[in-house]
Amino acid sequence: MIEKDTIIIGGGASGLMCALSAIKNNKKVCILESAFKVGKKILVSGNGRCNFTNKNLNTNCYNVFPKQFENFNNFDTQKLFESIGLESYFDEEGRAYPISNHSSSVLDVLTNSLNSSMCEIITNCNVLNVKKENGKFLIETNSDVFVANKVVIATGGNSMQQTLKNFGIETTKIKPSLCGLKTSEHLQLLNGIRVNAVISIKVNNKTLKEKGEVLFRENGISGICVFNLSAKLNWLNCCGGQISINLMPEYTKSELINKLQMRKENLKKLNAKQFFDGWFHNNLGIEILNRCGINLKTKVEKLTKDNLTKMAQEILALTFNVVGFMDNNQVCSGGVALNELNLSLESKKIKNLFLCGEVVDVDGICGGYNLQWAWTSGYVVGENL
Repeated sequence: MIEKDTIIIGGGASGLMCALSAIKNNKKVCILESAFKVGKKILVSGNGRCNFTNKNLNTNCYNVFPKQFENFNNFDTQKLFESIGLESYFDEEGRAYPISNHSSSVLDVLTNSLNSSMCEIITNCNVLNVKKENGKFLIETNSDVFVANKVVIATGGNSMQQTLKNFGIETTKIKPSLCGLKTSEHLQLLNGIRVNAVISIKVNNKTLKEKGEVLFRENGISGICVFNLSAKLNWLNCCGGQISINLMPEYTKSELINKLQMRKENLKKLNAKQFFDGWFHNNLGIEILNRCGINLKTKVEKLTKDNLTKMAQEILALTFNVVGFMDNNQVCSGGVALNELNLSLESKKIKNLFLCGEVVDVDGICGGYNLQWAWTSGYVVGENL
């Protein structure tokens, strides 16, 4: 058996921040990471640029808004990273990125700061079980058994659910979040097409709306605004419904009909199949025409007012039936509820067992909000070890 004072299970964002906070408070820690290196999810976040926080931290960005943000918020995060060598900037939407625009810069400054005798990192170490005997924790791994006075669970998703259950700690169902939405319709014709749009779905007499890029897939839709919508659907315990995609949100219906009428006059010698050339992707134009029941060989000059009205309706509300979530999720929704933990994120049931990051039932939309919770929760735990 290997004896340690404090073991952090998980070398992701929250685990690394927990270790950094702990050693700043002269606490010695040991990180156990199952992968061959720490911080792998940091490297792929923000499309490899690592959007590590956001200026605009508010309740609308999360399923719950933790009180821990009062102890360590987004600006505290930016200052701390600056103090360990990270140069960063905020874009026009308030998202923070390293100036290098490479996520490796975030991981580099973290690991540089942890490269001391106060923090030991053991990789390729898969935790199999955690139990408590005689006031100490026994951590069984694929290589050794560790004994510790304090344990921090900083893993994501389902990896420690059985351990938490054994401790009698209640968790809400783990579900994919920030992911694409599956549709009952097969979208081979639209696969790979990107559009800027407003998407909306009605849930329990409430309409959820998001604006941004939508990416069509063979089995559904993806893109940042779809990811955000998936999170909000989770918060309402909903996984389906009719989604509407407004391809021209800047137009009213009457304005759009007038625009279509002008195109008809200008393009009257073309076939209907060519009507949307220069406006929408060819296959998206065909999709609209097919939904309107218009023969692709019909001459544009033969299009009726009813045809144009139906086109406008489809452009303003291209509908699909959502039947679930894709498995390309960036984070998970669900986990240990905050009311199971005290303000230092220590379990109310198991003394000296702390939780931080994705294992806690706190999740946000895209834009650095999930990483901010990782930094905040890790920092708070490290400070209170």
